[in-house]
Amino acid sequence: MKQALLEFSAVFLVAVIAYGSNKGNGSGKVQTSLPTIDPHAYAGSKKCKSCHKSYYQTWHDSGHNQMIRPAILRGPNRTILADFSKPDPNRPINLKDVKWVIGHRWKQRFIGVVDGQEVVFPGQWSIKDQKWQPYTAKSDWWYPQHQNWKTRSNFELCAGCHSTGVDIQSKTWTEQNITCESCHGPGKAHVEKPTVENIVNPSRLSTQRSMEVCLSCHQAGKTNSEQYAWPVGYQPGKVLGDYWHGFEPMPGKQSAEFWANGTAHKNRVQGNTFLRSVMHANGLQCSSCHDAHGSRNVSMTIKSASTNALCMTCHGPDKSTGPKYTVLSDHTNHGLTSTGSQCIGCHMSKTGENSVGAESRDHTFDFVSPSVSVGTRLPNSCNLCHADKTPEWALGYVKLWYPKLKDIAAGE
Repeated sequence: MKQALLEFSAVFLVAVIAYGSNKGNGSGKVQTSLPTIDPHAYAGSKKCKSCHKSYYQTWHDSGHNQMIRPAILRGPNRTILADFSKPDPNRPINLKDVKWVIGHRWKQRFIGVVDGQEVVFPGQWSIKDQKWQPYTAKSDWWYPQHQNWKTRSNFELCAGCHSTGVDIQSKTWTEQNITCESCHGPGKAHVEKPTVENIVNPSRLSTQRSMEVCLSCHQAGKTNSEQYAWPVGYQPGKVLGDYWHGFEPMPGKQSAEFWANGTAHKNRVQGNTFLRSVMHANGLQCSSCHDAHGSRNVSMTIKSASTNALCMTCHGPDKSTGPKYTVLSDHTNHGLTSTGSQCIGCHMSKTGENSVGAESRDHTFDFVSPSVSVGTRLPNSCNLCHADKTPEWALGYVKLWYPKLKDIAAGE
């Protein structure tokens, strides 16, 4: 009897501890303990400026520094692009309720305070379509744990990739936006005594560790916790897989992240699709094409992609990689200066949806044959431009122009 009482007490104690660790998360599951950071180890980007002025300046004007900003409606520092001037059924908020603005290129979402907690409002502004849209998040894996938008915490779902040095305990950040320390790690020790040993430089990391700095925010996935939608505790140089697990497409099945053929179905899967590409298999990484400090080119590419300058670096007519041609139009069968001769038009098609469809580029670098669209809803490289034509029409030209590429022409 005494032994039975002891066993019961032990089980009861474990149950109480489990309940306490689960209480308040709303998921119905016990949350594993999450790693924390030391916010006092951060110095702030302005401290970097004195020694790294050129990098600081290009970063300061880049998209990385426009991720989350105070709500400003007018003036030279305007951040709000949405129209709050008239009622709209898809706009469940008023301007006075907005504290922070997320986004600047494709869409804008808005953060305010509800019951003392920063939350993401259930409406967004499409910059391309210039209209309000509902933001339900029903396609996101974390939706079952965060169905009520009034408890949809910014610090659980957004802040980790839109700001720097997020402390989940105090629900604070050290700095807004993707700043120097987002990619180089906490820099206070480096500011006090600059050495190469006390700061992370992604260019000195292995290809894998260097890429993971980008993948921590540009790869769709999930944590071990169902409460957070970003890799809590990860810092540059660490092994991302200890904090974050990237999604992979299921062959023949469509998901929120991928079309059934594995191409990008939404934004933020650049890393997922790139990891499956021939480019990555041949040793390229994100920094081969992008400059995280910013550039004058769209998407912060090191050379212009729209003029083909970026792609021609490795795939020009005098290069050993890529198709054999003398004049680019010999390969594309489109006018030399037309959009049909833009490398990214065919090999980085806008298959992904952001606020609307066809906004985000696929990073498999595959030409998506119109054969995949016959009898399906799958987008292809041709009809994204030739939207007034049928996939069968486009496939006819592919077969005519590239008869030897049977897997592309016939979809085999």
